[in-house]
Amino acid sequence: MKRALEGAVVFLIGAIGIWGALKVPSAAPGETWAGLFPMFASAALVGIGAALATGAMKAAPSGVAKEMSEQSGDASNMWKVFALLVISLAYFQTITLFGYLIPTAIAAPLVLSLFGVRSPLGLAISAVVCPLVFHVIFFEGLGVFPPYGEAFDLLDVIQG
Repeated sequence: MKRALEGAVVFLIGAIGIWGALKVPSAAPGETWAGLFPMFASAALVGIGAALATGAMKAAPSGVAKEMSEQSGDASNMWKVFALLVISLAYFQTITLFGYLIPTAIAAPLVLSLFGVRSPLGLAISAVVCPLVFHVIFFEGLGVFPPYGEAFDLLDVIQG
């Protein structure tokens, strides 16, 4: 039952991700669509969620399962799954309003904290490094069209 519930939540996160990716505007001719990576990642989450929910995905090897169960209890894991869902929904909404940089600078330390990073310095550094690294990889390196904010976008200020 627990695995089916976890699978349903992962499936829901993936489905919301697909819905969000479909809202990304089309790319200009010759450019890569910005929704391509989120679409593939979300589709993978839908598949994993469906496999978990239907029991098609087998349990992790005993060593991995034992290590995971020692790290935290069931309630803690479910709390993390729902917290990640809330963060992802808020991230999607704020990206449409404020562009890429500000929401990523806020979401990166939240997600890293959720997965166990406790160093205040490390979390502060992630607020700067994650948006920068992702920007360089996707928008500069891959030529993906960056999502600009409707209300305010820090890229407008930085680029002039």
